Amino acid sequence: MADGGTDTPGAAARELAVRLEALRTASGRSYGALARRAGIGAATLHRYCTGRTVPQEFAPVERIARLCGCGREEAAELYRLWVLADADRRTAGRSGGAVAGTGASPAQPPPQAQAREQARVQADGPPPGSDSAPPPGRSGQQAPGAAEPVPVREPVEGAGGTGPVTAAPAGGARGSAGHPRRGGPGGTGPRRKAPRLRTALLVLSCAVGAALALAIGLRPSAGGAPAPGAPDRAAAGAGADPAGSAGPPPLAWSVDADLWESGCGHTYLLDRAPDGVPPPPVQADAGAWAKRLGAVDGGSTRVGVTVQGTGPATVVLEAVQVRVVERREPRGLRAYRMSSGCGGALTPRLFDVDLDRPRPLARPLPGNDSGSVLPAADLPYTVSRAEPETLLFEGRSVGCDCDWYLEVRWSSGGRSGSVRIDDGGRPFRTSAPAGGAAYAYDYALGSWRPAPASDS
Repeated sequence: MADGGTDTPGAAARELAVRLEALRTASGRSYGALARRAGIGAATLHRYCTGRTVPQEFAPVERIARLCGCGREEAAELYRLWVLADADRRTAGRSGGAVAGTGASPAQPPPQAQAREQARVQADGPPPGSDSAPPPGRSGQQAPGAAEPVPVREPVEGAGGTGPVTAAPAGGARGSAGHPRRGGPGGTGPRRKAPRLRTALLVLSCAVGAALALAIGLRPSAGGAPAPGAPDRAAAGAGADPAGSAGPPPLAWSVDADLWESGCGHTYLLDRAPDGVPPPPVQADAGAWAKRLGAVDGGSTRVGVTVQGTGPATVVLEAVQVRVVERREPRGLRAYRMSSGCGGALTPRLFDVDLDRPRPLARPLPGNDSGSVLPAADLPYTVSRAEPETLLFEGRSVGCDCDWYLEVRWSSGGRSGSVRIDDGGRPFRTSAPAGGAAYAYDYALGSWRPAPASDS
């Protein structure tokens, strides 16, 4: 991404802000005028245009671009910048850093750069001319040809005791006469018995250990890319590889399960009285708000998944399966609505998941932009390093308290497999309101009030 240097952490967010501000200025509109037409607050628009905030969804960026007369190519560039900026924001959030960089010294690059470099090395191998292989991953596997000799104690012929014998790896060191483990130019040194049985058992145990380490250690992190550290908010497991190819999947992904309709409409279910529930948060703080209160998504869960290739080859996302882990009867908890209805000119296209069906499917639905139909975008998709893709899923239920996750099938360069998309190692949870009392927040009174029956 040579144009603008958007491969530098934080650069995409800054470039996105510069372009949004340029569009606003060229349109001749004030922040308040443009914000009203885009369906967002003037303060929010100012934060977008100054780079203080990266939009949670692309929808507001798309509305701003359309209102300012942005062309198709420029809109595509805004989308690319938003995807990269959003990925940087998530990475910075997991590492506790800032998207725009925190003045890290050249000797110690920012965490985002380290994660990107590790993903590149794991996908492509060491750079040409490098004298060393990439460091072993979490699986503890060594690079081919770098296995160290394992000492095994065996009796020495013609000696009264035992001595250490080096069990060389396959194709290991040989004496000058071409015989393994025979010392001297002509193989005249003391000869030891070949520990065939012990070596075979040792090799077998090492292979089993390496396989277990691979299964445990190479699970994608919160961003989907294999990296050290405990998983956070993203898919926490890679599926089986039907092609039998080793190594992690050639793609990285990030998950946001705290999206609201049009950025303001959502319902949470809580086992709390209204006087014990704080005011509604903004969407950016929804995850922390819900976690602190133990809230459950009421009626629907919107999940945004951003997928990007990690290697030189493109990756085809072939299909998505919906897996319902458990179905329970809804508990009839109180419903707290984050807005009395905000609406917007744009309805994004998404994959609709009816969790009440015995075998739910991810069904593509078209969107709508001020009367213009946005055609449904069905799989397969193609992603690469330079061309990520963001998919939006909405799981709905009117009759169950459901735990579920997504399984994405992929193929690339003769390999294929599947990855699990979930909520930081846990299934997503969506519960039907089931007739519980509903409340909306009255900002004039500063308290939760019973929601009108027509307010849905």
